[in-house]
Amino acid sequence: MKNIDDIAFIVQSRKGSTRVKNKMLKPFMDSCLFEIVIKKVLNSTIIPKENFYVSVLDKEFVDIANKYDVNIYHRSEDSTVEPVELPVVYGWHNQLPKKYKYWVVINGCNPILSIDTIDKFVNTFVESKSDGMFGVFEKKTFLFDSEHSMMNKFNGEDKYLATLETKFVETTYEAAHSLYAGTMEDIEKSIFMGTFKEKGSPEFFVMDEIECFDIDWPWQFEIAEIMYKQRSDVIW
Repeated sequence: MKNIDDIAFIVQSRKGSTRVKNKMLKPFMDSCLFEIVIKKVLNSTIIPKENFYVSVLDKEFVDIANKYDVNIYHRSEDSTVEPVELPVVYGWHNQLPKKYKYWVVINGCNPILSIDTIDKFVNTFVESKSDGMFGVFEKKTFLFDSEHSMMNKFNGEDKYLATLETKFVETTYEAAHSLYAGTMEDIEKSIFMGTFKEKGSPEFFVMDEIECFDIDWPWQFEIAEIMYKQRSDVIW
């Protein structure tokens, strides 16, 4: 079991989104994605405020962070430009106080993500023996590679392929791009949450797919606002 005081909690943002300019600052529900994720972390029942950092460069983000009196890690300009190596984009891994052995990153592009799910992820990571954890959601469908060969297996006979009976196919997992956790030491080695070469590296944290709704395009803002209104009681 880990000590929560050994974990740094990070929200990282930049202005240089390639598909939606200034995505994290764009108006959303009388606020913006960056401000909303800060408020969620501050309303967590288990995340210590003193362990919470925003990793930002631009003044607009700094001003919002100061409004809520949260710790600011001033990331480098190099860390905001793609492509970039992991130790650079997560430059805080060897710049924050040495007491932090672990990190948890919360993606602000998921406005439907609930505080309860954030807390469950943190609790699961604290209680886990794994050094890394990755939010995923289950998929029950047919997956094929570039050679048109089926990638996932049947729990029964191949005859079900003829009717595409998904209830007979094994469960696969899709990256949630929402919640991440790992060690500071691994970031230095250019390892994010784990090697992905063996089971448990990283450990999967299974989430509700709807909470993983990720805003990448302008039209998704409109859908996200509808979902946010419908689920506001769950989110908060």
